[in-house]
Amino acid sequence: MSRSTADVRWLTFRLKNGQSIGPDQLKDGWVVASESRHCDVRRESIEGAGVVYALYGPPDLPSPRRAELRMRDFLMRSGYTFTMGTLGH
Repeated sequence: MSRSTADVRWLTFRLKNGQSIGPDQLKDGWVVASESRHCDVRRESIEGAGVVYALYGPPDLPSPRRAELRMRDFLMRSGYTFTMGTLGH
């Protein structure tokens, strides 16, 4: 995905040790949650802190709070244990 259409990191989350999520499943969930096809997902390593999953989208995301709630619901329904933080505006 072009950084010009998915350039804001809206959410990050960590999964419980031993859990992981594939990029296709994660992107499918984020597309539905964000109500935007102009999104991207990345698995990023943070030195000393392990791996986080980062969810990117356009600066004009329709409803960031609803996207966050829907993403939390998606992860819970999928059986994941996670901690999530918002980084977008």
